[in-house]
Amino acid sequence: MKKTEKSLLSKKELLKIFINHRVHSPFPGDWESIFKGLGYEFWALREMEPADPFKNIDWKAKAKTGKFYVREFLAESYFNVMLLYDISRSVNFGRKDMLQAQIAVSLAYSAIMSNDGCGLILFADDIVEYIPPRMGRSHFMEILYAIARAEPVSCGATNLGVALNELINEVPESLTFILSDFMYPLDFSYSFHHTAHGTNKHEVKAIQVLEECEIELPPGAKGILPLYDYESGETVALDLGKWKAYNESMSRMRAATRNRLSRAGIDLLTISPADDFAREINAFMKKPRTI
Repeated sequence: MKKTEKSLLSKKELLKIFINHRVHSPFPGDWESIFKGLGYEFWALREMEPADPFKNIDWKAKAKTGKFYVREFLAESYFNVMLLYDISRSVNFGRKDMLQAQIAVSLAYSAIMSNDGCGLILFADDIVEYIPPRMGRSHFMEILYAIARAEPVSCGATNLGVALNELINEVPESLTFILSDFMYPLDFSYSFHHTAHGTNKHEVKAIQVLEECEIELPPGAKGILPLYDYESGETVALDLGKWKAYNESMSRMRAATRNRLSRAGIDLLTISPADDFAREINAFMKKPRTI
């Protein structure tokens, strides 16, 4: 079934909405509380991990399934939500920039409304801007202004490692979202797997924003399409008649990105403009963490 295309707000429209207070929220659907931790309000069950305390085991679930499950709870206090926001030129292709901005502003808004701290790191081949995590509406507006005025950076290679290094050095702990198209080789040595000793203080999630044509071409496509590589500056001709080989190649690229991130303990969600991103992210956040 073909997905219904969602209308996207530009960065300027997002800014105008919040400045003029025209609506309570410009985002599609109702955001659930996606930020969960250890507290007193029951959240969900998930399979037990090596670092989990025995006191959280749900013995009724063990009796029914034969497997060990632990109970998760809503966080009882605030924490930091960090947004690592890619502004390299490849993200400016098609509607990716608008979609990525809307997702970032949605996450920041949800964090601020939940009384959590929120911060922002704009990056390309280097750090462009760092806004430390704080709470409150005025701080949310600072993040929104930074996203709205951010211009695409022309660079030979996008460097996720420098953004992760900034995160680790500047923020003691966080729930972090990497927002990028990941149209570049991943080369970093970080690991965000949860450890038995609790030394890791960052839970990192990756949201890959792609145009629909970067995911797959429609079967039976024909013609020649010139493509400009924003990173290298080169133009190549794409034979649409080879749609099957193209789709297989793009699938392998996404799988390689997913596997590289997974080895570092980072879960990946891919979103296109056709998706209901609020629903997709809510479902994504309810999945068990990468072990």
